[in-house]
Amino acid sequence: MECDKILQNLAKDRVSSSNTIALKMIDCSIELFDRCDYRGLIENIIENQPSMVVVLNVADRILKVNSKKELLELKNEFLKAEENTVNKAVERLKDYKRIATISYSRTVLNTLKLIRPKKVFVSVSHPANEGERLAQELLAEGIGVVLFEDAAYSVVMRNVEIVFIGADAVFEDCVVNKIGSFPLALLADYFKKDFFVLANKFKFLSDDLKGRYRILEMDPLEITRLNCEVVNVYFERLPLNFVKEIISGE
Repeated sequence: MECDKILQNLAKDRVSSSNTIALKMIDCSIELFDRCDYRGLIENIIENQPSMVVVLNVADRILKVNSKKELLELKNEFLKAEENTVNKAVERLKDYKRIATISYSRTVLNTLKLIRPKKVFVSVSHPANEGERLAQELLAEGIGVVLFEDAAYSVVMRNVEIVFIGADAVFEDCVVNKIGSFPLALLADYFKKDFFVLANKFKFLSDDLKGRYRILEMDPLEITRLNCEVVNVYFERLPLNFVKEIISGE
C-alpha cells in the first residue's frame, strides 16, 4: 500500500497500538519526505487520534523536522525509548509467572515475550477485541493465556501475582489507558496485587500539546441499536495513587 494511503488509514485506525501507529507515521514520512508534502496527512492524524499521546508527540516532532536525517534520528530515538522501557520492565518484573493485563500494548507484549510467564490473564477487551489479539500473539509464542469476558477480572484475580498494563497517556495525576483499566486497578488494590504501568517517554504529553488532547466518544452502534443515551469511549483515566510504579525506561 502506498504511504499516503497508509497515513490516511492511520487517522481512522481504532485497533492498532499507539506505538504501531507512531512507527508507521515515521516510516511513511521518511518514504514521502522528498516526494510530496505529507504534512496535511500528519495533521489529519493529530485531529483524529487525539487520545493517543505517543501519536500526538511523534506527529508534532514529524511536523518540525527539516530533513530525512532528522526523521531517521526520530525513529531511532523512539525505538531506543521503547527498548529501554521493555528492558527495565523485564528487569523489574522477570520473576512473576502469573500476570494480568488488559487490552493490547506492544510494550506489554514485548515484555511478556521476554519474561515468558506461565500464564497471562487478559480480558477480550470489547468492542474491538484487542485482548483477544494479544492472546493470539502470546499463544503463537508458546505462552499460556487465560482469556475471559471484560467484567470477569474478579474471578481470576486470586490466581494472579501481579498486574501491569500499557498506557496511552501519562499525566501528573493519572494514567490514561483502555476502558476497564480503572476497575482492574481497583480489583488489584482489593486483592493486594501490585499494579505497574509500562510507558516510554513519548507517552508523557508535552505542555504545548495538552490543548489538543481529548478522549473521543465512539460510535454508539458499537454498543447497541437501542434508542437511548450511550457512552462508548475506548479510554479512561486511572489515578496514580493506584499505581505502584510507572516503568518508563528513563
